[in-house]
Parts: sequence; structure tokens; C-alpha cells
Amino acid sequence: MPASDAKKTQAFFLIDQLVARANAVLNPDRQITERNVRYYMTLGLIGKGQRVSELPESFTATLGHKGNQRFFTDVDRDLVITIKNGLANGQSVEALGGKPLTSKSMFLSESFRPAPASMYLRSFEVNSIISPDLTRLPEIQDTWTLHLRNDLTLTGSGTPPTIEAIRALKSFTEENFPPTRSHDYLLSEESYDFEDDEYQTGSLKIEIEYADIASPFEGLLINASNAEATPGGGASGRIWEVCGADILMQQRPTDLLPMKPGQAVFTGAGRGEDLGFSGVIHAFGPRWTSPVNKDAMNSGVKQHSLHGEEDTLIRTWQTILAMADERSENRLVAPLISSGLFGFPFQDCAEITFQTLLQTPTRVRHVQIRTVSRRLFEQLVETRYRVMRKLNII
Repeated sequence: MPASDAKKTQAFFLIDQLVARANAVLNPDRQITERNVRYYMTLGLIGKGQRVSELPESFTATLGHKGNQRFFTDVDRDLVITIKNGLANGQSVEALGGKPLTSKSMFLSESFRPAPASMYLRSFEVNSIISPDLTRLPEIQDTWTLHLRNDLTLTGSGTPPTIEAIRALKSFTEENFPPTRSHDYLLSEESYDFEDDEYQTGSLKIEIEYADIASPFEGLLINASNAEATPGGGASGRIWEVCGADILMQQRPTDLLPMKPGQAVFTGAGRGEDLGFSGVIHAFGPRWTSPVNKDAMNSGVKQHSLHGEEDTLIRTWQTILAMADERSENRLVAPLISSGLFGFPFQDCAEITFQTLLQTPTRVRHVQIRTVSRRLFEQLVETRYRVMRKLNII
């Protein structure tokens, strides 16, 4: 059968069906999720699927709408099965044709048990764990420092690691941290955060989450506000609904209103405290009033700010970070300010936001950007990666 005819007759399906078809073949103890598949994409083991424009008309004619979905075939299903089985059998990412994902941080929290609240903080030092016959913990003092090797040290507090955990760390170190590249930490499939697809960016971590802006979070909630800090639409309306408009309206600092673009005011979180929010920063971002070339924008071409919108967006995020620092808050959750009703071109808005977060001196350590659009989630992840490459962070 000619290749063109084969393409017309083969099945095309979305990522959820890719997962379902792979799991129908995989062993029960090797089932995968969408997060696994996206992890494989990050490692370059599998492509991101075919765009609608790349599919035969006989298939696209049956679609209810032609958005930015990516479609897969049984070839992709077979590849996913091969990858999962290969990784489970101990094959390296390189051996499977991919590039290891690296980060400037190592996540090994699963090797440790949380300390009971009533336990005093303890610490110990292991000068050498070369011997596999290590049978007791060294002397316990105030904090613990685990010297895995001369060029690799792990520190922490709380319950010290067990002997089994130390041996597992030793094995993990020997396999993934050769001395010639000990500065380059490898994230395994088990330690990679599939759901949030997060990177450690020096002292500040940017996390992208496909979630409701008002989902539980421990830290400050950022509201894309209007000038009067009153209930709005979209994510802002959701924040006012969850935190309680009746409560937040009474806490508005009316002497600081109306705000000018780039400014922000603070209120408590009202009923949002039950969800972990410690307060709300209402930030008034810029409205995009410069001309927009939609064809160029859809092709990824940067739009030109003629009325200072870019500078104002930078100033908005700098204000947010400064207010968080004043309150000794180091965790923020926010929408992509100005990208919605305010009309700021999405890709440009994301790039400016990420660059500002990564280049502004701050004590904030964790910023989570949320969206309820799967398409925008994927664009945010890709834009963050591009910005980090541009800044030589990864």
C-alpha cells in the first residue's frame, strides 16, 4: 500500500488515547500517564505529535473544531511502550535515543522519611560510605551533612536517612554523578515532576500548572486586578469568588486607589486562607494598546510595544516581588498578568514575565503560573524553556 494511502487509513488520536492504547499492552505494574508521555517528550524520546494541518483531509473533516491539538498514531503508541519498558529494564535515556534532562537541583526527598513534629532536629556526618558493610549511623549532633563523595555533599534537618537510604544514595550517585560531571545533576523519571514540568532556576523556581487559579496553595495569591481593585472577570473573578468579595472589599486600601499601571495593593485572603493563601496582591498590569499584526503574532514574531506596555509589565512584576519580600513571603501563585482581557500578546507576555522573574533580585523562591487552558499550558512550558536557554540557565 502506498505511504499516502496508509496515512489516510491509519487512526489518529489525542494524547489521552495514546496513553489508553499503550496501557492496554503494558503490564499492570508499568502503566503510564500523560505526565510520563510529556516527560518522554522533554527528553527527546518522542515527538509532540502531528498538527491538524499535517493530517489528511479525510480525518480533519470529521473534527468538530480545528484547534491546536496534537495527534498521535499507533507508531507513537509502540514507541511509548518501548520507552517505558526500556526505562523499567534499566536502559539509559541515551541508549533509547534521547537526551538526559538536567537541572541545577537534585530531588531525592523520597529517600527520606519526614520527621515527627515532636522530634528535635538532629544531624550527623558520614565521612565515607564506600563500605557496603555500614551498619550504624554516625554521631548525631545538630544538623546532618551527608558526604556522598569529596565533590558531592547533601545536607538537611529532621529525621536522618536510614542505612538503606544511604546505600540507595550511594548507588544513585555512582550511576548518575560521575566526578567529571558532578556539577550536572540528572533527574530520573521517578524524581521528575511530571504534573508541573518544573525547572529549578538558580534561587527561584518557575512552575507551570494546568489548574484553577484558586486551587489550594501555600503562599501569596496574585490577582490580575483592575485599577480600583474590585471584582473582575476571568481568573480575577474566580479569586474574588473564592476569597469572598464581601471580605476583600472591606480590606481594600482606598487611599492607594485607583492604581496606575504597574502598581499593586495588598489585602488578606479572606476565606481563601482555608486553601492556604496567606494574602492577595492585586496587581494592575498594562493594557496592550499598540498595533498587533495577528499573522506575524501567530507565527511567533514579537510584537512591538509603542506605548510602554513592556516596561509597565516588567514594573508590575517587580512591584509584586518587592511586596512579597516586604512580607517575607517566598511563594507566589499567579495567572499570566495582562495576557487575557488586557490583550497583551500571549507569547511576548510570557517571555517578559519569565525574564523579569529570573533577573529581578528577590527572596522569593517559588512562583507558580496557572492556566486552565491546555493549549496555553503547553505554550507556557515551551516559552519558559526558551527563556531559560536564552539566559543560559539550562
